Amino acid sequence: MTVAITGSPVGILALIGGGADVDAAVTETGSTALMWAVSEPHPEIVRLLLDAGANPAASTVKGFTPLMFAARNGDVETARALIAAGVDVNAPSADGTHVLPFSIVSGRDAFALFLLEEGADPEGEMNGVRALHAAAGGVGTWLREWYARHGGNRLYSRRSRSRLAADRRLPLVEALLARGADPNARITASAMLMSYIGYPRKGAFEPFACGTGDLRGATPLWVAAFDMNGAGGTFGASETRTSSNTAILHALLEAGADQHLTTHDGTTPFMAAAGLGRSTYTPRQPRGVRSPSAEEAVRVLLEAGADIDAVNEADFTALHGAAFRGLNEVVEYLVAQGADIDARDFRGRTAYRMAEGSKQSFQFQSWPETAALLAALGADTQLGIPGTVQERLRDVPAAGANDQP
Repeated sequence: MTVAITGSPVGILALIGGGADVDAAVTETGSTALMWAVSEPHPEIVRLLLDAGANPAASTVKGFTPLMFAARNGDVETARALIAAGVDVNAPSADGTHVLPFSIVSGRDAFALFLLEEGADPEGEMNGVRALHAAAGGVGTWLREWYARHGGNRLYSRRSRSRLAADRRLPLVEALLARGADPNARITASAMLMSYIGYPRKGAFEPFACGTGDLRGATPLWVAAFDMNGAGGTFGASETRTSSNTAILHALLEAGADQHLTTHDGTTPFMAAAGLGRSTYTPRQPRGVRSPSAEEAVRVLLEAGADIDAVNEADFTALHGAAFRGLNEVVEYLVAQGADIDARDFRGRTAYRMAEGSKQSFQFQSWPETAALLAALGADTQLGIPGTVQERLRDVPAAGANDQP
């Protein structure tokens, strides 16, 4: 195995000639010499081991196969050699992981397209996340447990994992849809944003969350819409980042994606695009970091028939989401399109009260400029308890909140 890592053909040939077991595995991990040669990578060593009869479909204890190591590297040529040696591109690993979605979350789009050409099932999944979900946007929220089981950050410690940009995602989405991927497939794994809060037993009613609970049931459209809300301003006024775009939304919608399918907590893709779910902490900022991609996503989904006043299980609306994030442009657009400016969540809070101040994760965030905008747009500033008071009384029941002037 050491020779497989160092990449010495002479050493490998000598060991094979001396009768070494080419499928010998490390007791603790199940790793074989072939896996190490693929991982390095050493193509010549891979060829010699395969010629000597090494098992190309072996699996580690945690479920990693040689083809998955090749996928992690984006090594198409090594994958060709493994397939020629008999590897089935649709065979799941020991823990049920298909290599197609794994290659996508590893940022290896060319490798994923190669697998599709080789007959990979477009419905392949990992931890309840299908390939189309992974192609539509970031799915790390649903894969936290999977990554934890496979070494966390150490999984990619030697090679950086690239985050797919939107222009690299679109060809994947189109290729998967062309091969029959279900645009309404649901993620079967439970997950919540800010998972350090704990398992989402309270759902969207969790007082430290930002309007969402269990995200099981997300569709590819939901994933793309949530991604388009952007990650800017999470801690600090950084530029909004997204890896999806409206072309992906349009591709999914044209393929029959149903935007009324919600996550387990009742959150729609439209609500996710507007801002529900993400926490922010940018103290002393008058408003949230602008998210042009969120503005585009909200417009596309509304024009495609989104319910502007839909509520999830805790009565949060898209406007509440925009107020959570301090997204003034989204707020203004929603109100102009007829959103109920005084809609109240399960604790009686309006969008105005949320902009005035709300608990987000373990921080308190206020957006005075957003609150002033909502007031100017006609919000009833007397409804509910002031944000600064409400958050000191975070366990106040909904009925009590609604009784306030």
